[in-house]
Amino acid sequence: MGLPKEPRQKMINIMYLVLTALLALNVSAEILNAFKVVDNSLIESNTVLDNSTSGIYSNFEELLKDPKTADKAAIWKPKADQVRKLAAETFTVLENYKQALKVESDLDEATGTFKEDNIDAATRYFDTKDNGKDLYAKLEEFKTRLLGIDPEMAKQIGQKLPLNLEVIKSASGNKATGNKIKDWVNSYFHMTPTIAAITILSKFQNDVKNSENLAATFCASQVGSVKLIMDKFEPLVGTSSNYLMPGEEMTIVAGLGAFNSNVKPVVTIDGRSIPVNANGVAESKFNVGGTGTRSMNVSVSFMDPNTGENKTISKKIEYTVGTPSGVAVSADKMNVLYIGVDNPVTITAGAGSEKVSAQFSGGTITKQSGSKYIIKPNAGMSGEHSVTVLVEGKPSGKVSFRVKQLPNPSAYVGNLKPGAVPSASFKAMGGVIAKLEDAEFDAPFEVVSYKVGAAGGGADFIQMDNKGSRWTGDAAALVGRLKPGSLVAITDIIVRDPGGKTRTLTGSLTYILK
Repeated sequence: MGLPKEPRQKMINIMYLVLTALLALNVSAEILNAFKVVDNSLIESNTVLDNSTSGIYSNFEELLKDPKTADKAAIWKPKADQVRKLAAETFTVLENYKQALKVESDLDEATGTFKEDNIDAATRYFDTKDNGKDLYAKLEEFKTRLLGIDPEMAKQIGQKLPLNLEVIKSASGNKATGNKIKDWVNSYFHMTPTIAAITILSKFQNDVKNSENLAATFCASQVGSVKLIMDKFEPLVGTSSNYLMPGEEMTIVAGLGAFNSNVKPVVTIDGRSIPVNANGVAESKFNVGGTGTRSMNVSVSFMDPNTGENKTISKKIEYTVGTPSGVAVSADKMNVLYIGVDNPVTITAGAGSEKVSAQFSGGTITKQSGSKYIIKPNAGMSGEHSVTVLVEGKPSGKVSFRVKQLPNPSAYVGNLKPGAVPSASFKAMGGVIAKLEDAEFDAPFEVVSYKVGAAGGGADFIQMDNKGSRWTGDAAALVGRLKPGSLVAITDIIVRDPGGKTRTLTGSLTYILK
């Protein structure tokens, strides 16, 4: 707009330009309130995650006291402690950034109030004063150090970490500078109201807490699955069973613990040399013959690579061949039975399968074919329950199993992990799903309800209740209005497990649309 020469009209036009600029800078009270609601939700989610992760850390103390798990817990507890310390340090750093940003926005120490709608403070603090570069470095360092604690942990959870440091495409038309860190700072904090910037920092704190929970859970799981490398050599000798029926085949597996590819053991069974495969393991199969108790001597000879000394260690293997009345019940997938899903088991009783039947004290058991059965525990039957095997209708034996609830599933919007995601992809997902991670069972969880809240990107904050897994009604309309730059929080997710019981999932799903 050109300026006229007449002074009065020139002044009017200048005032119009100033007013237009002020209106453009105004941030509605609804948007500010929206960010405060989302920030409170993230803080509550952090508290829930804290309680969950603290339980994992406390459990390590019990694992150290148990002789069965003490050795492995001694290896993994220090790594879990590293996770805990690193997450706490990073969380505190982010909390300090929040406080500093409030000070930048004229914090009143007496009342705790500050200018929530100040759109210059975040730009000044994170961009002009270069604190954004330090923030990026701290988050990147957290991710690197966390994954550096253990290589197997990095392999297992590296792709699952919610902390995303990719640059969000600007919804305001800001052009990329070519400097990734500067573009990252601009995408999150350029002309961002102070309360929105604080919410973004809370989101990063939530990412840290979620990452900590994943890493701590991994460490705890390894106490039950990791194989310890000992400082002495022991033979690994095992049999397919130590109780068999006449005519059944027995398998003996023998090898060297702490195996080194340069150390090839020599294995003999009752004086017979047994070939060793490329993994240093010998395997022998033979028919066990008739009934009775028997034994055999297994010898493993090797050279100790640390001393060069030739060593031989022997083990005596004992086994019993039973009479036809023996009963065996084994779970095909896990050593426990899960409520709400089909648990396949194999039942043998030393008689033809057509003569064998079974009963289960904690639910139903159905014969599929031959020795194969399906057990389905009833809802609310957690604990120990037994399978009674009957031969021609008469009880022949009883085997106990632990019955447990399935673990909680993970929730996602479609196949999208929380973090920065394309707006079109987010909308195309159509709703929220819940599934078990790395599960042995096909256990469908039904999403019952959740809340969808969004702010920014041109939309005032609205938090809608949604019934079912797909977006419907007002929630669908809200999602349809979202634009790049919107912050979306999905909270209070309730699912129904295969047994019909409803569960509320901890945490929330937070997405930033780009």
